[in-house]
Amino acid sequence: MTYACRGGYVSDGGLLQKAIEQQSSSQDESVLVADVEPSDSKAGFLSGPIRSGAGLAVLALVISFVVSRPSIQSDYAFLGLVPILILAISFYLVWNAIGRKQTAAIAVVYLLLAASPYLVMSLSSGEIDISESEISGDSSTIILTIRESGALFGSSFNSADVSITYDGSEVYSDSIAFSINREDGYGKYGEISLAVADWYDGNAVQESKIGDIVQIVGVPYVVTVDVGSSSDSIQLSARHLQRTVEDVKGETSGAMGYGNDCESSKDSCIIGVALKSWSGLDALGDNPPGAMPYADYTVQAKMYYGSSVAISYPLVTVVNGVAEWDSGNGEFGGGSALIGEDGSELPMPGSVDSFELNTKYVPIDDWAVSDFGCYHFTVETTQVSPWSDGSIVSHTSFYEYTEEGDSGTGDDPGEPTSESWTKVTSC
Repeated sequence: MTYACRGGYVSDGGLLQKAIEQQSSSQDESVLVADVEPSDSKAGFLSGPIRSGAGLAVLALVISFVVSRPSIQSDYAFLGLVPILILAISFYLVWNAIGRKQTAAIAVVYLLLAASPYLVMSLSSGEIDISESEISGDSSTIILTIRESGALFGSSFNSADVSITYDGSEVYSDSIAFSINREDGYGKYGEISLAVADWYDGNAVQESKIGDIVQIVGVPYVVTVDVGSSSDSIQLSARHLQRTVEDVKGETSGAMGYGNDCESSKDSCIIGVALKSWSGLDALGDNPPGAMPYADYTVQAKMYYGSSVAISYPLVTVVNGVAEWDSGNGEFGGGSALIGEDGSELPMPGSVDSFELNTKYVPIDDWAVSDFGCYHFTVETTQVSPWSDGSIVSHTSFYEYTEEGDSGTGDDPGEPTSESWTKVTSC
């Protein structure tokens, strides 16, 4: 094929054809470059270092939200360094990838990233504190007062996870309805009530000093409360959780009469006995049992002559420091007594006052048996679950009721002039 041209003809494959082909090739290359340039620009913006830096920033943000929780801050504050180190590496990668420009702007962004989890936590949640524990009026419930600090707008929660440990073992765990819905002069607070019978497992620890000897009884109860992301623990008062009777003692005292009070012209005689008992914590030696003002138990006391019952005192029921029994219309005192926090003595009065004994005694005329000889006084204390397994804690003391005086001479047997009531080790 040939083409007409000024000055002659050019055949197919000549100079004109080559020029046309070269121009076409040049246009194709231009189009190809135009198509590739946007892709290269995008790859430069999200280059390897920038992608790595952004990924580390996201990772640091997630870790920051975890370690910014108040419960973790209080126990593992050093973990807050982990997201800071990761953000520092991320900052360097991004800053270096963009030619170390716009330093201030990038630094501000990273500071906001580092602070945002802590800011969110401070606005929406705080740290709880169990400020105190107290016992209810009937001693059946421990009441925890819980306050919150650090939350600018207050937390919104409706439950708390509560657990109690005793002697290293968990004795109670439950989720309880709870909210900060009260307020006093110290600020807002909430309360959690724990029924002691639901988790009591034995006497709490208590130190008592007798001379130079320190006695340790039991182990402590520790309650832990988890609310939202915060947690706190407190050791409950040992005094409130001394409920299991460990030791019992009983004692009688002879009431003395003189002159006209006595028969057979005796100078002095026994006209009755006063009774009392103690139930409480184990004590050393002959010391009376320790006080247990919040314990519940029953006491049965009887005085025997041999196998015969001389005095059967009515069953005494002790609840929250108040003892009650059937007085028998005054035969056995007034039918009630208070057991103080400083001691465990339980008076068991009779019907007749004795200024010498500072109590009422049971007159000898009311005894079922009043012969001379050996008597024993037995006190038995029992409790029900959960305070005890139902076993009896008891004590027995022994006494000799005797005549004393002129022993006589020869065929004269003499006449006794007095009587005595003496404590002995056994009959």
